[in-house]
Amino acid sequence: MMSVQILGILFVLWMTYLTFFHYRRKEFTFWEYSFWQIAWLGLAAVIIFPKSTSFITRTFGFYRALDFLTVGAIILLLGVTFRNYVLLRRLQRQLEYAVRKIALSKE
Repeated sequence: MMSVQILGILFVLWMTYLTFFHYRRKEFTFWEYSFWQIAWLGLAAVIIFPKSTSFITRTFGFYRALDFLTVGAIILLLGVTFRNYVLLRRLQRQLEYAVRKIALSKE
């Protein structure tokens, strides 16, 4: 096993622990916990068996797995950024509404 793979497995183990920790503190629902555990196990499988991604990369027309992962990561980050923006705007509107309601009730 290469040193990069060892670091990757250590990262997966740490993230698995953190996921379990947040689940035990009731910060994650069972479904969120399950999703993240499956994601970490999938990442561990790709780290341990890097050749397993060659079928997927060839299917989508990429020659290297790193190219596929880079494009996938950019798409994923854009989606997560948009989702966070939408949630932040919703939270901002709720906070403004609550502050206005409190301010008007004190007059």
